[in-house]
Amino acid sequence: MSDPQFSVFVLQPIALLLQTAGLVHMILAVLWNRRRGRYGWSERARWLSAPGSAETSRVRPYLRDGATAPGPELAHLTVRVAEHRVRRFENPWEVAGASLAAMGVGLFAVGQSYSGHAPHLLWLGLALFTLATTAPLYRRSVLDRAERALEANRELASRYDGPAGEPPEHAAPRER
Repeated sequence: MSDPQFSVFVLQPIALLLQTAGLVHMILAVLWNRRRGRYGWSERARWLSAPGSAETSRVRPYLRDGATAPGPELAHLTVRVAEHRVRRFENPWEVAGASLAAMGVGLFAVGQSYSGHAPHLLWLGLALFTLATTAPLYRRSVLDRAERALEANRELASRYDGPAGEPPEHAAPRER
């Protein structure tokens, strides 16, 4: 069935509906952030003090398995990374909105390749559609693992004394 009418009257309106739903979800994500006092400038400042890739790779086994770190320093670092991940993924509207928008774009690309206008867009559409369906599952997995790591390491991390006795929230942000 290579009917261009199918693409115009069925696939493209569904794609437009998905993109509109994605836009509505993104607006709800902004409102969700505002209700919790999260604005763009404060989030950017938080990212500067976020744990780096070297620190994250040190605690990856404890985050992945939810295991207790062997010492207070690693437990403290595990808690910092897990709290950062929870904060990054806890907004329920962001991932859903991006997924719906990507699904809409992917379906539009599949429709364009189906109607013969741009056959090379089929793979892009399928890739976007696959990514959009797995993103909410990834979000849930990250949140579950971070919660397990927080639960396992919070008590040990409370015994950590920083190198200068300064709490990590008040430490100077690292430069990038």
